[in-house]
Amino acid sequence: MPQLKLVAELRGHEDRVWQVSWDPSGTRLASCSGDKSARVWSAIAGASFFTSTADMEVDGNRSSLASTWQCLDVIDNAHKRTVRSVAFEPTRGRAIATASFDGTTAIWEKTDESVDSYECVATLEGHENEAKCVAWAPSGQLLATCGRDKSVWIWESTGEGDFDCISVLMEHTQDVKMVLWHPKQELLASFSYDDTIRVWKEDDDDWVSAATISGHTSTVWGGTFSPEGEYLASVSDDRTVRVWAQNAVQQGSGSEEGFYYRPDASYRCVAVVPDSVHSRAIYSVSWCASVAAGEQSAKNDLGFLATGSGDNSVRILSVSRKDDTAAGDLDVALVSTLENAHGLSDVNCVQWNPKYPGWLATSGDDGVIRIWHLEL
Repeated sequence: MPQLKLVAELRGHEDRVWQVSWDPSGTRLASCSGDKSARVWSAIAGASFFTSTADMEVDGNRSSLASTWQCLDVIDNAHKRTVRSVAFEPTRGRAIATASFDGTTAIWEKTDESVDSYECVATLEGHENEAKCVAWAPSGQLLATCGRDKSVWIWESTGEGDFDCISVLMEHTQDVKMVLWHPKQELLASFSYDDTIRVWKEDDDDWVSAATISGHTSTVWGGTFSPEGEYLASVSDDRTVRVWAQNAVQQGSGSEEGFYYRPDASYRCVAVVPDSVHSRAIYSVSWCASVAAGEQSAKNDLGFLATGSGDNSVRILSVSRKDDTAAGDLDVALVSTLENAHGLSDVNCVQWNPKYPGWLATSGDDGVIRIWHLEL
């Protein structure tokens, strides 16, 4: 049975760690905290950490777990309150965005490629109160933020650290917990306290709500797209994981099933993980491609979901297509359980490494970031 092996601990934050974000190369990690700061970390060995450490025996003592990673920079001079969200720019990873309970979003860039130091080049203001999440579009040209004021803002980079707000979306009826871009196209999903997910698309130089996805019975805390963007998984205060796909279009349209924008799009739930998997709210979910490579990866294997919860645990779920159905339903099965992943603290975030399948970063209310390897 698959299991997670702890290989590193990153300590330095003085309050709970809300979120972690890998850079595009998968070798650096950004974190943000209630201590009003963000930090940038890297494996001392660089990329070789992910190709050699998996086979190492780690004795589990604190000094051993801390010896393989280093803090490159502490970013603590822009926000006056909790930094709730952090995200690396997805094309080169040169810039970092942070969103704070002070209502602002800050953009940080490396001042020198040879020095691991970040400088604030822009502060985005507009949310009436707490900003909850920031996310970059795949192109790196667009940025989305959301907040307690029930709004989603979309910003466009105009170069030299400048950003213009190009749309303010107010269709949610309660605060918005998370925003998430589709990995292949400029399609945005938002997750809200109003129990819904909304899908947004640009239309005639404005952004509109292309679909509303309902099914959860309580706050939707967040979600993750499958690596190729065919499916969207969401997690909720109702303790379930739901996976969504777009309804099939008419035959002959030239479009396959998947999570893609089309006019008058509608979406259906293709899998539900029952509320028995976690005993409290699920705060975070992340989807990685199949860990097996080449012929070992089955045709219908869609990889793994990781979930983090208020019950202090992390769960690993395998995802696969059903062979016996043409409806596109998926099988999602619990394959690994990790209790007390952060001691007796909530697990706030789980993030699979984008370049090295099977490597997972988690953060919790204990103020610690942990790096795990999934052993099959």
